[in-house]
Amino acid sequence: MKKKSKIILGVCIVAAVLIGISIWNAWFSATKIAFVNFQTIQQGSISKANDNSFIKLSEVSLANLDRLSNYDMVFVNGMGLRIVEEQRQQIQQAADKGVPVYTSMATNPTNNICNLDSVQQNLIRRYLSNGGKTNYRNMLNYIRKAIDGKTYSTTEMEDPVERPSDMLYHAGISNPDDELEFLTVTDYEKFMKDNNLYKEGARRIIITGQMADATDLIKALEKEGYNVYPVQSMTRFMSFIDEVQPDAVINMAHGRMGDRMVDYLKTKNILLFAPLTINSLVDEWENDPLGMSGGFMSQSIVTPEIDGAIRPFALFAQYEDKEGLRHSYAIPERLKTFVSTINNYLNLKTKPNKDKKVAIYYYKGPGQNALTAAGMEVVPSLYNLLLRMKQEGYNVSGLPANAQELAKMIQAQGAVFNSYAEGAFDEFMKNGNPELITKEQYESWVKESLRPEKYAEVVAADGEFPGNYMVTSDGCLGVARLQFGNIVLMPQNAAGSGDNSFQVVHGTNAAPPHTYIASYLWMQHGFKADALIHFGTHGSLEFTPKKQVALCSNDWPDRLVGTVPHFYLYSIGNVGEGMMAKRRSYATLQSYLTPPFLESSVRGIYRELMEKIKIYNNSAKENKEQESLAIKALTVKMGIHRDLGLDSITNKPYTEDEIARIENFAEELATEKITGQLYTMGVPYEPERITSSVYAMATEPIAYSLLALDKQRGKATNAINKHRSLFTQQYLNPARQLVEKLITNPAQATDELICRTAGVSPEELAKAREIETSRNAPKGMMAMMMAAAAKNKTGDKTGKTADKMPEAMKKKMKEMGAHMDSSKAMEMAKKMGADPEALKKMEAKMNASKGDKPEADKAKGMSDMMAAMGKKTAQKEYSKEEINFALALTEVVRTIRNVGNYQTELTASPEKELASLVNALNGGYTAPSPGGDPIANPNTLPTGRNMYAINAEATPSESAWEKGVALAKQTIKTYQRRHNDSIPRKVSYTLWSGEFIETGGATIAQVLYMLGVEPVRDAFGRVSDLKLIPSAELGRPRIDVVVQTSGQLRDIAASRLFLINRAVEMAAAAKDDKYENLVAASVVEAEKTLTEKGVSPKDAREMAAFRVFGGANGMYGTGIQEMVESGDRWEDESEIAATYLNNMGAYYGSEKNWEAFRKYAFEAALTRTDVVVQPRQSNTWGALSLDHVYEFMGGMNLAVRNVTGKDPDAYLSDYRNRNHMRMQEVKEAVGVESRTTILNPAYIKEKMKGGSSSAAEFAETVTNTYGWNVMKPAAIDKELWDNIYNVYVKDEYNLNVKEFFETQSPAALEEMTAIMLESARKGLWKASAEQVAELAKLHTETVNKYRPSCSGFVCDNAKLREYIASKSDAPAAAQYKENISKIREAKVSGDAKGMVMKKEEINRTPEEQKTTLSNIAVGATVVVVILALVLFVRKRRKTSE
Repeated sequence: MKKKSKIILGVCIVAAVLIGISIWNAWFSATKIAFVNFQTIQQGSISKANDNSFIKLSEVSLANLDRLSNYDMVFVNGMGLRIVEEQRQQIQQAADKGVPVYTSMATNPTNNICNLDSVQQNLIRRYLSNGGKTNYRNMLNYIRKAIDGKTYSTTEMEDPVERPSDMLYHAGISNPDDELEFLTVTDYEKFMKDNNLYKEGARRIIITGQMADATDLIKALEKEGYNVYPVQSMTRFMSFIDEVQPDAVINMAHGRMGDRMVDYLKTKNILLFAPLTINSLVDEWENDPLGMSGGFMSQSIVTPEIDGAIRPFALFAQYEDKEGLRHSYAIPERLKTFVSTINNYLNLKTKPNKDKKVAIYYYKGPGQNALTAAGMEVVPSLYNLLLRMKQEGYNVSGLPANAQELAKMIQAQGAVFNSYAEGAFDEFMKNGNPELITKEQYESWVKESLRPEKYAEVVAADGEFPGNYMVTSDGCLGVARLQFGNIVLMPQNAAGSGDNSFQVVHGTNAAPPHTYIASYLWMQHGFKADALIHFGTHGSLEFTPKKQVALCSNDWPDRLVGTVPHFYLYSIGNVGEGMMAKRRSYATLQSYLTPPFLESSVRGIYRELMEKIKIYNNSAKENKEQESLAIKALTVKMGIHRDLGLDSITNKPYTEDEIARIENFAEELATEKITGQLYTMGVPYEPERITSSVYAMATEPIAYSLLALDKQRGKATNAINKHRSLFTQQYLNPARQLVEKLITNPAQATDELICRTAGVSPEELAKAREIETSRNAPKGMMAMMMAAAAKNKTGDKTGKTADKMPEAMKKKMKEMGAHMDSSKAMEMAKKMGADPEALKKMEAKMNASKGDKPEADKAKGMSDMMAAMGKKTAQKEYSKEEINFALALTEVVRTIRNVGNYQTELTASPEKELASLVNALNGGYTAPSPGGDPIANPNTLPTGRNMYAINAEATPSESAWEKGVALAKQTIKTYQRRHNDSIPRKVSYTLWSGEFIETGGATIAQVLYMLGVEPVRDAFGRVSDLKLIPSAELGRPRIDVVVQTSGQLRDIAASRLFLINRAVEMAAAAKDDKYENLVAASVVEAEKTLTEKGVSPKDAREMAAFRVFGGANGMYGTGIQEMVESGDRWEDESEIAATYLNNMGAYYGSEKNWEAFRKYAFEAALTRTDVVVQPRQSNTWGALSLDHVYEFMGGMNLAVRNVTGKDPDAYLSDYRNRNHMRMQEVKEAVGVESRTTILNPAYIKEKMKGGSSSAAEFAETVTNTYGWNVMKPAAIDKELWDNIYNVYVKDEYNLNVKEFFETQSPAALEEMTAIMLESARKGLWKASAEQVAELAKLHTETVNKYRPSCSGFVCDNAKLREYIASKSDAPAAAQYKENISKIREAKVSGDAKGMVMKKEEINRTPEEQKTTLSNIAVGATVVVVILALVLFVRKRRKTSE
């Protein structure tokens, strides 16, 4: 009985416990609420409003959706929710299990999962859409009581409080958690005055945007003495800004503010700051090498730049509360810096120019080499800026009388030296008047600007202060500079260590040396600059380590710029690298013109050849063989066969197709656009160069568009496609004549002229305009929103016009989509431009759900609204033929109408550049503009504006996809022509930022199409997904790819690299029945290669599909240029290839493995590569004139050759003419460029109008020729070197080139002759003994007469110097060696005899160094033995005496 009682008691206790637990769970336990994909700011606000300890909030990541069943309520933000079907099912399963799920703003209808009833959904929608502390608190209590059914610890709930969508706000004074709201500026200012926050006459700052909690920023600005106006406005922002009349606007950006805002900023000349909100915890962000990427980067950085926003400074980041929920607050350390930055910019408005201090950094070659900037004659440009500043009242005392004197001063006091030039250091430190920095000064600045761990990196890399560069005997550090009153000119020092190790050590980030850091810290703290200018494209600051964008306090550019306003003069033609300057060094870009453009003027050289071809084309069949042989003889004589890869067998006629290639090549030479005299800032082009540049901008668009119209009308024959000369005669020349007339009288550009030119009726012209308007109408949801924002305007109660849908479309849409009631949703859809049919369906569904149906059905009406907005507006459907006709005709219209504008803007740009920079130095706004080649995109004019880029998430654009597909097909066709109709197995692509921005991602489109994958666009026009092109539709095997990215492209488009990686994986896994899958085969071979090299099977399987590679440690180049150009430090090309594979072997295909270096991965990826492709989108450079082409394309070519044992085909994707894009073999491109530039007397004469920068441009082209010769010997033949020798050494055109170089830059002549001699020494150029002797004579004469320059080729190649001396007569050689020695060797301080303190160490291979050490040891032993014998003999003699 006792036992039974115990059992009963036990059962009762268990039952009681279970009942207790059940009661607890039912009425007393905590309500657990999960948030999925919510913005931190909203989630944080909800958390702050929660004062109920029985309500627990959690953030659930997309990776943990399987945990949703453990919650009592789930909120899902559907806006931009990117989930796969498995994740979608996890949400649905939670809903099916009875977990209440509420999804808001589902842009994808399949994500719209909601199981609440209509009452619940309506209330929650209203709580969320109105927001605010009270509504959020009531919502949470409502969920606990009404949805979770818990009665314990709940308060009385209030209905949602309707909050105004347009207001000013402020935290409470006594309780900062209070949210104070003000409907008018008057009410807000009364509040400020009542609470002693208003300062009469103080500057006013508007803060807007909802990405973070601005409370601390507001407080900090108020503490600095500003009147701060925080504005949250859906429809009246422009009204508020008109009333406040701010001195600056701070936008916590997530999208654009719009064109009306840009117009306002221009009119009022005030600055727009866009500090960044980091979407991660502070520690995570600081350790993240990307900083920011993807859609968040596009909305936070890219689109605000279109508004002209500046200073993308990371200010806000996430912090976790005790529940693990995140909030976005200002980072205290960075808040202080940001406020100081605002002060410094606004102080430029009020500080007198005479008191402003400005530091100007320039870039120059080492020693006596010229100052350089892309396309610019630097010293005269710099001098013109200084003169303008003097006119504007700046203190520029001591400025010399002319640019020539300034150049001399810079060479004497503002030079830079490579580490080997110790004698030059010695002289400079004595006579160059450097700024001397003591250890105490330096360390005080370091303490102020750098974290201890950052400075520890410097010491680890460069030793303790002052290091070993630019130092004095008493331990000071010298900083080169010229000071004119309050303006200081400073050279950009080398950002690296200058050692001889070319291979990058993975996982390290080399800190800049003390001299580099000291220069910027002196600028900030010693000189106390009010503004910083980097003069010309480009320096090195923006390429120092580490984070790509959204820099933190551990990133060098962030620290070295500090709080100083920064302006960067940047070539309009280089928008890609300009984005690095803008985003990584916080620069406001000030664009400047490229050199002018002109035709090559070589037609006369090829006239005889063209005449023979004309005779051939018109001759009878029986005479063609004889005519072909005549053409061949002349072709071979002129060397054209080498450029085109044709044979030179004299008795074998060329085929008709081969002669057509020769004809087209000669015609291309005749019509090629070349650059003229380097641009001098402030000086308009010569009148004839304005005209020739307008021809370059306008002639081809008209000609190709007229050809397109004729093709559609059946008027153009096939001969036009085959014979480029016919196109010139029938289209290009008439277009040129038309442009000439329009230049003379732009008023002739009427519709009547357009119709006559195009051969169309006024009705056809009107229809083309109608089609163009229809095509440009907003499409997709985001486009609709932006269109509504631009078009829908209404009057507010003050009578002023305000945007009906301003920037709030981007910022507040998230609170309006699914959260609004049906009537509001319908109204919104109409404003978005939804088509009538979609609206009818939407209304029907909403009406159907008004009864007692579950609110989940009614919620579909919200999705229908989203879908309706995403559909095309009602518009007439046009055929492809009609669209193409309209495109061609509107191109004619646009060009004809703008000829006069091109002329005006080219003329006005030089003055606008100076005026814009002066305005920026006065704290004014710099208007935004696109960037790129002005010939290809005239919208880049006028210059003097702040360049912006494109939204990477929308790439490849639709037009880029079409271009990419066409060029990929051309690549295959070109390869087939050269290789017996076989197709390439793998194609290597180089991705560059400039091409990406200017073409909209056409090279990425080529990559995708090669793989047989195409982009999928979402409702916002973004490419966030991919799909396989069916094998049968593709019509060929899937071709594998390998991609190398520049650091610049990596930084602006990381998400596209992930897209490529996904495409490779999809293509490799595709089950193609019709054709062989070359991607899958390549993955198998790569895996085999990796396992053979000792990689584990598991790792090999993972690495086998790696296809996206780039610079190690986040670097921006390949790191091999210095090695290539240091010919005494390598003997075999395999050494360069190994360095390239090491330096470019970091993987960038996924966020998880970002920047990972896996040994052999890059090498394995290159197996089977048959073609190397490089983009070329700009008329301002070519394969020879730009060093990065041989660096990237040549480097990849060399690496492939060493991996596969086969020299790959090398093609350029030529995007320069948007109407005639094509693939061109690199050997042919080199032939075109060399014949039209460095070997063309017309080009040489144009460049010789310039000064030292122009001379340096010749030297750079010769350097790049050498680089190509190393990387791809087949691209550079002996005859090209012979021609360079004849033009620049023998002066075969009688242009007095030697006098030009001696007058403008002897250093350039030293460089060119040294390079040619190095090419001969290494056997790259089979120069004759006479050529070598003549070169050695010219080189030593120049060095002896003008002193060594002292570049690496001239002063730092011991084997070359020995070679030159051996080819020179003895006296000249002796003097030459002495002059080099003076530069290289420092003298002992205070030694009257001038004894050498440190002899040079000839650069040797490790084996040579080992041999040298052995020889020294043997020599020393012999000396010791001899000395011992002498002593022994003397001792014996003494003994015998």
